[in-house]
Amino acid sequence: MYNYQYIDYNGKKYIVKRIVKESSLKPDFDQRTLKEWSMSDTLLRKDGRFYCCETIEDAEIISWDNQTANVQYKS
Repeated sequence: MYNYQYIDYNGKKYIVKRIVKESSLKPDFDQRTLKEWSMSDTLLRKDGRFYCCETIEDAEIISWDNQTANVQYKS
């Protein structure tokens, strides 16, 4: 079982993939590289730490027909 940390920020929810201390990075590091390395799409910064996060997308109903697709009726 996985134990994830979540962040709720500006009405969106994020899964924290990595936390990196700002002091461990070069002063002018490339944020794009950090995102690629951590496989995240968003970087948030607080208290000297970068939170490498993945945005949780809203669920979308594709089709209601799938609800009854597995029901078998007896004659």
